[in-house]
Amino acid sequence: MKRDAPVFPPLDGSLTIPEVIDFNLYHNATHPFYVFSVGKNGSDIVRVSHLEFGRACHRAARIFNPATAKGSGTVAVIALADTIVYQAVVAGLIRAGLVPFPISPRNSPLAIIHLLQESSCHKIVGTRATVGNLFDEVEAKVAAAGEPFKLDFVEIPTLEDLFPKLGREVKDDSFVPYSTLAQRPSLESVCMYLHSSGSTGFPKCIPQTHRTLVEWTTVSLPDMKSYTPRLVMGTMPLPPFHTIGIYLQLIQPLFGIIPIGVFPPVVHSSGDQPMPPTPDNTLKHLKSTKTNCLIIVPAFLHAWVNSQEALDLMKSFVFVGYGGGPISAKVGDALLAAGINLSSLYGGTEFGITTVPALGRGSESNWEWVRFSEKITVNWAPQSDGTYECQVLTTENHHPAIENMRSPRGYATSDTFVRHPTKEGLWKIVGRIDDVIIHSAGEKTVPAPMEQVILGNPIARSVVMFGRNHDQAGVLVELAAGHEIDILDEAQVADIRSKIWPSIEEANRNAPAFSRIYKEMVLIASRDRPLPRSPKGTVMRKAALNLYEEDIERIYRVVESTAGTGKIVPPKSWDIAGLTNWLVKQANDIRSSNAISPSKDLFDQGFDSLSATFLHLRISSALRTAQQFAKVEDSLGQNVVYAHPVIVDLAQFILDLLKTPVDGDTTKGKVAAIENMIKKYSEGFDAPLPLSKSTSSPKDAVLLTGTTGNIGSHVLFFLLQDEGVKEVYALNRPSSTDGMLARHEAMFRDKGFDVELLKHPKLHLLEGEASDELGLGVESYRELQERVTSIIHIAWRLDFNLTLSSFEPHVRGTRNLIDFVRQGPNASNVRFVFTSSVGSALGWDQSKGPYPEEVVRDPKYAISNGYGESKYVSERVLEHSGLQASSIRVGQVCGGQPNGAWATTDWVPIIVKSGLALGALPHAQGVVSWVSMDATAQTILDVAFAKEQAQFALNLVHPRPTKWKEIMGVISSELMIVSGSTTPLPLIPFYEWFKKVEERAKNPAANDFEKIPGIKLLSFYCKLAKADQILGKKPGNHCMESAGMGDFSTSCIQNVSETMRMVPPIAEVDIQRWIAYWKGVGFLV
Repeated sequence: MKRDAPVFPPLDGSLTIPEVIDFNLYHNATHPFYVFSVGKNGSDIVRVSHLEFGRACHRAARIFNPATAKGSGTVAVIALADTIVYQAVVAGLIRAGLVPFPISPRNSPLAIIHLLQESSCHKIVGTRATVGNLFDEVEAKVAAAGEPFKLDFVEIPTLEDLFPKLGREVKDDSFVPYSTLAQRPSLESVCMYLHSSGSTGFPKCIPQTHRTLVEWTTVSLPDMKSYTPRLVMGTMPLPPFHTIGIYLQLIQPLFGIIPIGVFPPVVHSSGDQPMPPTPDNTLKHLKSTKTNCLIIVPAFLHAWVNSQEALDLMKSFVFVGYGGGPISAKVGDALLAAGINLSSLYGGTEFGITTVPALGRGSESNWEWVRFSEKITVNWAPQSDGTYECQVLTTENHHPAIENMRSPRGYATSDTFVRHPTKEGLWKIVGRIDDVIIHSAGEKTVPAPMEQVILGNPIARSVVMFGRNHDQAGVLVELAAGHEIDILDEAQVADIRSKIWPSIEEANRNAPAFSRIYKEMVLIASRDRPLPRSPKGTVMRKAALNLYEEDIERIYRVVESTAGTGKIVPPKSWDIAGLTNWLVKQANDIRSSNAISPSKDLFDQGFDSLSATFLHLRISSALRTAQQFAKVEDSLGQNVVYAHPVIVDLAQFILDLLKTPVDGDTTKGKVAAIENMIKKYSEGFDAPLPLSKSTSSPKDAVLLTGTTGNIGSHVLFFLLQDEGVKEVYALNRPSSTDGMLARHEAMFRDKGFDVELLKHPKLHLLEGEASDELGLGVESYRELQERVTSIIHIAWRLDFNLTLSSFEPHVRGTRNLIDFVRQGPNASNVRFVFTSSVGSALGWDQSKGPYPEEVVRDPKYAISNGYGESKYVSERVLEHSGLQASSIRVGQVCGGQPNGAWATTDWVPIIVKSGLALGALPHAQGVVSWVSMDATAQTILDVAFAKEQAQFALNLVHPRPTKWKEIMGVISSELMIVSGSTTPLPLIPFYEWFKKVEERAKNPAANDFEKIPGIKLLSFYCKLAKADQILGKKPGNHCMESAGMGDFSTSCIQNVSETMRMVPPIAEVDIQRWIAYWKGVGFLV
């Protein structure tokens, strides 16, 4: 039958939902509202017209409010009913002047009571027979609470009550309309309540006004309702009580006159249930109803990707939209390859519809990206990990149902997105703010992208990453049907891990080092403990992690106590060849690589502290498994991989250990290693520097390394503020995760700096490294040589576990920067400032007095750890270079202005956090010469820009030290606020405090590594505690440096730097800034 063109209701708010129902009864009576198929093969299509649906709404209104259209009050709809009945009941309640509240029957009794109380709802329309004991339990719990909260229950109307001539009713059939609307509803009045999924607790009750619901239609309907050919949208498996069901199955056909494909009604008695949605029956009814577009949940797309029948059908659709969760990249790309116009959609009960599907072809490759409607105003709030939170703002044309922002007004979604790297206006959701995993070292893992990759493995049903407050990330994997195993059977677990490992390797490939997942950190969920799911079917992340908390912490206890990782197959032969091959195999497996060389430094090949930990664990396990060597494990040493980072050397060390247990490197060997490296990187300095005719100023063009670090970002901040500085070149290594600007923005926000300064035209962000040609290419390198007048070299790896050999790339990088100057046209004029460390003097003999501001040429005084030794080597190499150079030995740096930022991975903040949990702080003898971050940075610039070239060696420590006891006393008082105590934390002797930490380390509780991070620095604190005991026996210790840190002369640096001459002692306000910062970043709670 040919129909006239639809008469579309206005979308400007001049008609509300009850008025639109009547509008369509008159203007669009013959146009289909719903379509479904019946018959043996679904060959008969039934079309429910707007006339039928409108009349069903009137009949429902009469049932619920027979007397008048002046009804009031909220009515909950908790029912398992056919879609057409359910939505007619919801619309009928609105038509009767009541406020419907569709509630998922999957909610718990307590959650339902919570929603009823929040909405002051005392009446339930439902299907008592098909929801089990749900209503009985609700009534029982209300009665048990003893609160006067009356509940009335009404059975939902039947299909026959509402649609007496289903699919056949015409205008001439008898019908008694419900009362005329007594008055037009206010746009600001509540039209209905909807609820959130409740994934983080009880679901939230969210009022939807007539205005907000009408505004939803202005986003997607203008394009969709006029599309040719007319759209028929499939929504069969969408629950009618969800927001997406309410919108697509009720509001969209009311305002857009778009026919909606649904399952046929099958409920004819009180015990019947609606057709359960499955991929197979959904596919069948999509075909038989001749729908030409689809909005679906991801689970169905994952099921259909391997069905040619499904792919062929979806290929014919105008579009296939999905939402409510992610689909894996493999599935999305496979659908794209099949020719399907796939669109990601985004919206929320709290803030409405925000995006539209791509109706035309040509943008299919953007399937995982969304474009927000021009009707929506979004504030993109940058996060520290390079993502942006979506904040939907309140405007004249769009009013979120809930506002949680005041200035500007709007709704902060907590959903995080990344912008498309090349296509303006496209965004991809990557997770939620509260999903971000913050590791114990402060790094942040965004789990969603990695989870989606792992979900591409067919044996994985669900994936949840974990790792909050731990060094390394792990993953909880729920297996797909047919792949379940006995998780107590180690062989089965090992087999399933190997099957899912290729997908984890793929996820690791593009992940930062701290986010990578190791085999030891793969946890398989038990079939007896399925992961909790929301009514949408998505995994409830927090509930899942809570369910498996004990299992997760058990893994970390094993790893963090270095007790081994179970049985590892040992080498086939314990000789140099067999052990080397075994170590290479283990290293490749840990790094998800096939390229580990046995003759190169592991840390130059991508190894980090976690990799070293796991390799050490595997060596230990192999020694235990080979029982004849089990006793040798105790002699292995925690830092064996750091001490022997080249596999052939490591293998030889282990073999020597098997013969005669020995202890590490000797002092003589370390001195020789230092001298050899100095000699190696000082070659070629014999030629004199060419004289330069340039009269440039050191401020003309500054090349600065390490600007994404703590000191470097402060130096950069001051350079950008200094009007006398003309050009700044910030050279940093590229990142595989974040762009260069995003990394700087994150650091500036962390420090409380004005991010807008990073837009200054004199700043040039360079991606390269201190390698040959600085990684820049010949042309850029030469141009930079022409321009640069000062170099400030700060970038250095901070890791006290590594040996000198692992820092050789940094020494080589320093030599490359020296060559950059020496081989350039301005070699004799360029200033070169190197930030060395007091760590290069930890072996100094204090009986000789303070460490002098001169080059100490005996390397034995530099022996400590690889970090300090490498700084000493570079200082000596720079001295030989002949450049206008200064080496500034920087001491302990503390938080400074403006916000007191002090990295939570430093040893002092860790003392504070651990002390809070232990109920005491350590008292140490003597004073500390800590310098604030801002004063340190300004002093470096004082040296770089001094009128006359400063002397070569300078010590940057505080010339006016502060007593340890005074600092800890203020911290103790400030922590009263954090802990809620009425008394300050007591100060106890450092050794006694260390023993408290040691005791907790012996038998740590599940959360001790989080609450007492000092456990991980136990050996370091042991050295401080013993040094404090020695200092306590010395006369005059009240003015000596605390914890054996050593005294340093500062007279020369005070002559050069006004900042150092005038720097005030650490004050109470400085300490208060530290505490405020640590609280602000969630470190102290």
